[in-house]
Amino acid sequence: MDPTTATAMPEPAAATAPGHTTSTKGLLLQHEHGEHLSLRRYPASARTGRFVERYWSVHWDVRDQPVYEVQLIPHPCVNVSFMPGPGCEIYGVVSRSASRQLSGAGVVFGVKFRPGGFTAATGHTASALTDLAIPMRDVFGPAADDLTEAVLATPADTQRLQLVDSFLERVLPRSHDGAYDLTLRMISTMLDDRSITRVSHVAGHHNVSVRTVQRLFHRYVGVGPKWVIRRYRMHDAAELLSSGATDPADLAVRLGWFDQAHFARDFRFLVGMSPGEYASVCAAGIDHVARRTPRKS
Repeated sequence: MDPTTATAMPEPAAATAPGHTTSTKGLLLQHEHGEHLSLRRYPASARTGRFVERYWSVHWDVRDQPVYEVQLIPHPCVNVSFMPGPGCEIYGVVSRSASRQLSGAGVVFGVKFRPGGFTAATGHTASALTDLAIPMRDVFGPAADDLTEAVLATPADTQRLQLVDSFLERVLPRSHDGAYDLTLRMISTMLDDRSITRVSHVAGHHNVSVRTVQRLFHRYVGVGPKWVIRRYRMHDAAELLSSGATDPADLAVRLGWFDQAHFARDFRFLVGMSPGEYASVCAAGIDHVARRTPRKS
């Protein structure tokens, strides 16, 4: 019997929202963005929360900057973005770091699906979307174009949120399968338990085979379970380095890398600089912001 099928035996369940299945980490060099960029997060409704982690928006004004780049360490989530120009696109999981150059002033409104939530809601295999973007209409039909027009014509996030959440309430299913539930439980384990450093740990914790974990992640998440474990550790590393941690060797041990060299190599590959360099840039930036900020009397 296919191991994935064996773990998916529970009958479809009612669409009630689980707890958090992603963090708020991942935005690099946050100290640089305070004057120019505002990232806002909004909860999903009870109906859409089964599949949607949250809604978000980014507002920016960089009219005094020739080039302004925002860099992220992405989550294992499918996102939907409403933005002038591209319109509305569905973005699969981004396997490397992600960056976007901003100009002028503007806003983008988005939907962050739970890991696996997009596949559970639409039936589209997540791995087929990894590192790709497709028009929303390709999945949700012509109604997506009407939604996009309405969202882009709306001046406030509260109205954008109502429009998008109401649309998803109408089109998302009212039940989900047991395999998706299992995938969410695995994701939560990886997110909350940093003693999990191997796929075999996840499999043992949930009483399934390693192959079952791999197949579920291929279908529902779009990247492998080993990738997700490493990504969450990298989120932790970037946050700790930006908060003043200056010993890469200690971080490597604390976060489960084999040694400092492996940690430094992985960090540089994703972020573009060594852990020490990133910590120095963050420290210098925070000090610069502090010197510019007037003290309250």
